[in-house]
Amino acid sequence: MFLSKKSPLVAIDIGSSSIKLVQLTEFKEGQYELTRFGMMPLDAECIVEGAIKKPDQVADALKNLIKAEKIQSRYAVSAVAGEAVFIKKIKVPVMSEEELSAKITQEAEQYIPFDIDDVALDFQILGSVNADKEEGSEDSEESEPADDSPQDNDEQKEDSNEEGEMMEALLVAVQRDVIDERTNILLEAGLKPTIIDLDVFALMNAAQLTTDLSTMGTIALIDLGDSFTHINIIQDGTMGYTRDIPVGGGYLTNILMSKFQVPFKQTLDIKRGKFSSSIKEEEVIEVIARAYKKVLEEVQKSFEYFSTLSDHKIERVLLCGGGSMIRGLDGFFADYLKMPVEIMDPMQGVKINPKNFDQLLIDEMSGLSTVALGLATRRFDYK
Repeated sequence: MFLSKKSPLVAIDIGSSSIKLVQLTEFKEGQYELTRFGMMPLDAECIVEGAIKKPDQVADALKNLIKAEKIQSRYAVSAVAGEAVFIKKIKVPVMSEEELSAKITQEAEQYIPFDIDDVALDFQILGSVNADKEEGSEDSEESEPADDSPQDNDEQKEDSNEEGEMMEALLVAVQRDVIDERTNILLEAGLKPTIIDLDVFALMNAAQLTTDLSTMGTIALIDLGDSFTHINIIQDGTMGYTRDIPVGGGYLTNILMSKFQVPFKQTLDIKRGKFSSSIKEEEVIEVIARAYKKVLEEVQKSFEYFSTLSDHKIERVLLCGGGSMIRGLDGFFADYLKMPVEIMDPMQGVKINPKNFDQLLIDEMSGLSTVALGLATRRFDYK
């Protein structure tokens, strides 16, 4: 079978605490209907800090999810994220896409923090820029603000030797063993990996279901995961900065279990504001605030770092991921960051047939499905 744009793909998001599956049908260009949606929880030790520790259990969970959702298509799209992913805007002399493709390894070696032989590389040409123009945004993809100094010096040296017009490209490098981890799980579950994307691009695609990112100025998409908090700053619809903070909702879960002596499943209800009279609401709020203080401090640092480099301020924050389902967390973020914060709900941009899906259940789970929804908008092409 030859794949085409119309070939049905099934989106698989393998997260720290669950696997999400989504399939969309495009009934009109850019408009989608939900055809399959499912979620399978994972044991806590299956995936630790983004690394798959028990691949057999993860593959079995995925097999069960595929069976439960009666998935016919074998062609899958999935994604990777975390410290194994490096994204950076770079300046290179003006050349064709074919020429840059031939030289990308040479260009990438001076930027990426991994062994060049151990990564898969890709790029996207963003457009022409003036080499003489001072632009801090070129360095805005540093994963850790404290580590930018040596690379800044190298780039200033390089730019000083260039004259005339340059072009800007988005460079992406992913460690191959992380890609292999994901593809092996998909293969073991009987799927054929067709596209391995990045979580950040899936988030952007999901946001586009309800929002035109190109008209929103400089915004932050923050994915509140279980093990990581992913910060993605978007400038006029294009990637401006990305950073992963190794703290997530799992930290809050542990505090809640310890503080109120409740099992894991009950912490989900507490996070959503459903708890018994023996648990005081003000105590829950205090625990949530304490758990997310470190996250907010790091988010603030990232915003300040980006603003210093690019001379652009973040205008709005969109929250997604499991943490976005915590009652009142958007208000807590807004108070701390002193800017508008809202929950991103891309399901609002998807047609849902009430005969096939329970709308209340979809609404309840939508915060967890953002990456899978974005992946499900992908279509196979030969580019």
